[in-house]
Amino acid sequence: MFCTNCGQQLPDGSRFCTSCGTQLGSAPAGAGPVNSAPMGNGGFSIKQEEGSNRCCVSELGAVKVYEYKRDLSTNPLSAMIAYYASEMNIRKRQVWIDLKNDSYRLQAGAMQMMLGDIAVKSDVKDAGDFLGKMVKSVVNNESAVKPLYSGSGTLILEPTYKHILLVNPKDWDGGIVVEDGMYLASSGDIKVDMQSRANLSSAILGGEGLFNTKLVGDGVAVLESSVPYDELMEITLDNSVARIDGPYAVAWSGNLQFTVEKVNKSLISSLGTGEGIVNVYRGTGKILVAPINDLGEQKAIENTSSTNANPDSQSASKAGSALKMINSFLDD
Repeated sequence: MFCTNCGQQLPDGSRFCTSCGTQLGSAPAGAGPVNSAPMGNGGFSIKQEEGSNRCCVSELGAVKVYEYKRDLSTNPLSAMIAYYASEMNIRKRQVWIDLKNDSYRLQAGAMQMMLGDIAVKSDVKDAGDFLGKMVKSVVNNESAVKPLYSGSGTLILEPTYKHILLVNPKDWDGGIVVEDGMYLASSGDIKVDMQSRANLSSAILGGEGLFNTKLVGDGVAVLESSVPYDELMEITLDNSVARIDGPYAVAWSGNLQFTVEKVNKSLISSLGTGEGIVNVYRGTGKILVAPINDLGEQKAIENTSSTNANPDSQSASKAGSALKMINSFLDD
């Protein structure tokens, strides 16, 4: 057990703390030390318990990610769902950012609490800038305005069931390009921009859209992922090429050239392999790939459905897909 006042570890059943003399009641099983040290500019303190249920699972720079192993605020009707959700790694996660005379940019609506001397301002310069940001928000599934929080204190973001990835764009050649909707926050010195596809066919056939969010600079970028880090593969290319069937790449280096190509030179031969076209990444850099995710499950379901379907319907569907693909290549 631990003292609820100073955090000193004590023998189980102790009635008084041997360090500060505080009288103790019954401590919850598995409870950890209490963190009551002043944070931010010293004008406030946060008292929280870290133990078997709530703990810091990752941190980078000023950012910490807390995970709740179980949902303790449940009721008899939802207890079974909460239990199995926890067993399958469906858990609440929360991002804390400790500001010390610096700044962080957040996705609009992501902030839950801010403590200390923190000022907030939007990143909109004028009407033209706002219109441009609105256009960007349409094409990359993110908020038009990303407010900047500056000063000294603590930012606590809204809890999420998604997995949190902490990266430094400097470690990715030419910055890091991420899938739509992954951006959550970044330190103020990181530039948030967009990167367009090399050509229109890459956007249409690759299933990745025409634009993606690109982060450049030295700092911390906070990303939300539907796939945990344990299921991600980091592929490093050294003046090489990677061909990926389907939109399984969730992030890649800004220096890499992304195109959509046939598996081999002959379109008919490519169709014969069952792959048709693939996403191609060329150059030097890294690719973060999710080989196991809901996209794969959806593809498997579609394949199973097509196998059980009427053979004539299958043939018609394949013929229609082939014609669409040929027309797309002719248009290019």
